[in-house]
Amino acid sequence: MDQIDADRTDLDRLEVVRSEEQLRVESARRPYQRVVVRRRVVTETVVQQVEVQVRREVLEVERTPVDDPAGSLEVLAGEELLRDPLSPDAVLEVVLHEERPVVGVQVVPVERVRIITERVRGEQVISADLRSERIDVDVSGAAAGTAAGAPVDHRA
Repeated sequence: MDQIDADRTDLDRLEVVRSEEQLRVESARRPYQRVVVRRRVVTETVVQQVEVQVRREVLEVERTPVDDPAGSLEVLAGEELLRDPLSPDAVLEVVLHEERPVVGVQVVPVERVRIITERVRGEQVISADLRSERIDVDVSGAAAGTAAGAPVDHRA
């Protein structure tokens, strides 16, 4: 065996720095989906049966005998007094009224919709191929592979 000289200086030594990759994982916030909220109007035919009371005026003719035929021939029609009801121009006109159902549409608020963004935590398994350096030392022409970081025995 060779004897190692104890008087070696720093100039007699060679050093190699061995490096390796290490996995560093972080999370970054980025947009992943866009949501568009639109309000649209849909027309539906709605059939509803709703009972509505309607009224109308009807003409009723009431005939009564005249007690005093020699009395005045004045007849009250509305606010106009007919002086001579037997004249050819004496026309009594009455306007009758009726009610009809009126259908209308009114917009009323029925629902409030809120969009809520919620953050959900989850875990993902990350895998990666990492590289590391190995140092091989060739002694006397024969390759002597060493394990990463293991010292090389120069005594042989």
